[in-house]
Parts: sequence; structure tokens; C-alpha cells
Amino acid sequence: MRRGTVLAAVALLFAIGFPLHAQQQAPKVQLAGAYSYLRLNLQGPGGYSEGLQTNGGTGSVAFSLTNSFSLVGEVGDYETSTVSSAGGASMTFASYLFGPRYSIRKSDILTPYFQTLIGGVKGSNPFLVSGGTIHTDQNALAWTVGGGLDAAVTPHLAVRVFQAEFFFTKWPDGASDRQRSFRVETGLVFNFGKR
Repeated sequence: MRRGTVLAAVALLFAIGFPLHAQQQAPKVQLAGAYSYLRLNLQGPGGYSEGLQTNGGTGSVAFSLTNSFSLVGEVGDYETSTVSSAGGASMTFASYLFGPRYSIRKSDILTPYFQTLIGGVKGSNPFLVSGGTIHTDQNALAWTVGGGLDAAVTPHLAVRVFQAEFFFTKWPDGASDRQRSFRVETGLVFNFGKR
């Protein structure tokens, strides 16, 4: 994704958040469940490169610290089918991430947010490629940066219209030992209590 596109998306989120009226009060706790599409971009020894299209889901909990800042914990599970370099088997990946979220609460309906999460990721089996192995079967550092938009349906229910993030991982791959991937999500958010 080009830098200009990312900057335009960030500018749009700010434009949506600032002019709207009536700052809303943050819920004490938010529980979210989402469909997740994760595009894993793997590169390895000998010039190997493969992009895996994975589908799955995430569950997260966010605890409000202030009206704008919250602490988020998230787990995710993703699957892709028939990966030739994994012996033709399907592969699963699990992620576990934690970090801060900044929400712009200028509207009763729309809540744009930005977040960065750090934690780990692990796959079900390694990639065996000519010249070496990409060890996706090992626990590795994972880090996301991005944002999203929630739209309130009722005071206790919202739709996560989208969440889009760069998804960085550090699996040992015999080359750079870092992978730059992308994740998009949509789902439901349940709000409990008020700050």
C-alpha cells in the first residue's frame, strides 16, 4: 500500500471525527468479535516469496483508561488451505496481541480509532523451501499498527465497520527474519458500563 493512500485514510478518519457534535462517553469495557482477513507476505532463502490469503477471526477486550485511551487485548486465529510449500496441507496461525488504542469520541454514532498492538504469532507447521525453512511453527514477535471505525447501533452495540492494519512478524526465515503483512477486519462490538 502506498504511503499516500495510508495518509489519506488517516486524514479521512480525522475529518470524520472532529466536526461531529456531542462528545460521547467511553464505555468501561468493550468486547469485540470480528471476521479477519490476513494477507501474510512470506519471503525466505533463495528468493522464495509467497503471499498467503488467510481467513479467520479475532476476539478482543478493551478497558477504558480515559475517555480517549483504552488498553486492548486480542487473540486471533487464521487458516489457509493447500499450501504447496507446507506439503499441500492447510495451515493455521494464531496471534495474541496487547496495546493502547486512541479513540476520537466526537460523535454519538461514529468512533474512529487508532491502535498499535504487540505480542506474538505462531503457525501450525513450517514452510520447507529450496535453500531452507521459514519457521512459522515457532512463536515469533508480532506487531500491528492501524485503525478503524465503529458505528453505534444502540448504546450497547456497535458495528466495527472496518479495522485495517499493517501486521509485522519476525519468523526466522533464513533471509531478513521479518515479514510485512496486512490485516482487515469487520464485526460487532459490545459495550458495557460508562467511564
